[in-house]
Amino acid sequence: MTNAIVPPYRVEGSGPLFVYIAGLDGTGDLFFKQRPMLAESYRVVTFRSREGGAFSYDDLTDDVAAIIEDNQESRATILGESFGGTVALSFALRYPAMVERMVVVNSFSRFRRQLLIRLGGRLASVLPFSTTWLARSGASFLGLLADGVRAEDRRRFFAAIRTVKQESYARRLKLIAEFNVEDRLHEIQAPTVFIAGEKDLLIQSVREARAMARRMPRAVVRVIEGAGHACLMGNKVNVAQILKET
Repeated sequence: MTNAIVPPYRVEGSGPLFVYIAGLDGTGDLFFKQRPMLAESYRVVTFRSREGGAFSYDDLTDDVAAIIEDNQESRATILGESFGGTVALSFALRYPAMVERMVVVNSFSRFRRQLLIRLGGRLASVLPFSTTWLARSGASFLGLLADGVRAEDRRRFFAAIRTVKQESYARRLKLIAEFNVEDRLHEIQAPTVFIAGEKDLLIQSVREARAMARRMPRAVVRVIEGAGHACLMGNKVNVAQILKET
């Protein structure tokens, strides 16, 4: 872990270690709906992902490993949401012995709409922040409504993503465009739960989850009817309950 850092993180609850890896926002603040329920059984860690510079998936996975070691543990349950799911898959490949269990929410082993993601990364790199903010916030608002996220929680969402640096956002889009572990999924031996929103408008989460699970020896899929991409902030998903049932 030559480039590892221990990012600032918060811990809630007690029990086995549980690490949440955020999506494109990278803030770690948008797990607030799930955290209290999980904290009844786990020591839940949330953290802000790297910002600035040409960070790589190796850097991001090294940071997760550093958090686990900083908590004096050798392994943890890892949950990655959307972009965080790609980090979780990378972590399971890079540090297999450190994964007790993995949960992947609305994610993919490669992003199939390459033209769209490369265009998005390009625009995020060259357009003024105010312009990209309008586009991002508009799309996010529609997604939050589709998931039934309450007004107060929507305000909390926008307060969090306003803190995201444009440079970091563009870098994550570039990493997504380059990401492809499809042919390595069979190497992941950790028990894995794929959670997929049936009405995810951003990616075809159900199709992606089932395709990934078929390549992994110990994976199951939970399809959440009526849920979209922001399902962890809505009222249709209870991660703690899903973990008890699977």
